[in-house]
Amino acid sequence: MNASIEIDALSIQRGSAGVHDVSLRVNEGEAVAVVGDDQPSLTLLVRCCGGLLRPDRGRVRVAGIDLSTADRRTLLDLRRTVGYVSIHGGLLANMSLRDNVELPLRYHGHLPPAAIAERAAGLLHDAGLSARADERACTLPAEIQKCAAYLRAVALEPRVLLVEDPSALLHPRGRTIVRDIHRQLRARGVTVLVTDDDEDFAAELTDRQLTVEEGVR
Repeated sequence: MNASIEIDALSIQRGSAGVHDVSLRVNEGEAVAVVGDDQPSLTLLVRCCGGLLRPDRGRVRVAGIDLSTADRRTLLDLRRTVGYVSIHGGLLANMSLRDNVELPLRYHGHLPPAAIAERAAGLLHDAGLSARADERACTLPAEIQKCAAYLRAVALEPRVLLVEDPSALLHPRGRTIVRDIHRQLRARGVTVLVTDDDEDFAAELTDRQLTVEEGVR
């Protein structure tokens, strides 16, 4: 089986957080969680996979692209096939929920405006967020922002989804929304890598869990 994510002897240190000599393979269509108490270090791991950080040593390949050497244009092209959810969501504060979900479709997709609006409306409806679609992101609870960040990440129907700490900021309603999204991703055969300090929740979202006892080594 082909690998969608390949991490070979990865090392990166940023302040007190670090990963050292980590190797991991995630096959196409597999959902994997790396769990442990050191979330800042786990976040470095997934950010390297998203091309947001360069490793100090080692190699990271995602969707066939070597992120250790990829240039800016290649990393931009990667956004069309790899979705990313940051730990706090990262929505644009002064844009509406609807506009945030539409954003990747406008910049990385090839749909006409009417189809973009329909796609975003469908995602918001399925998540039960239609009533808040026109509210500015900065006025919404953190849980709603995190769920909307998920919708934005899956709007382009990516081949790979990367998630920092999916349990962060979520109460029961938000966890239900996220579970439903992951259920749909698994049904579509999307490759998923998450890092989390909530082992039970991570196990609900993935097929395989790798536990790190102390740091990421």
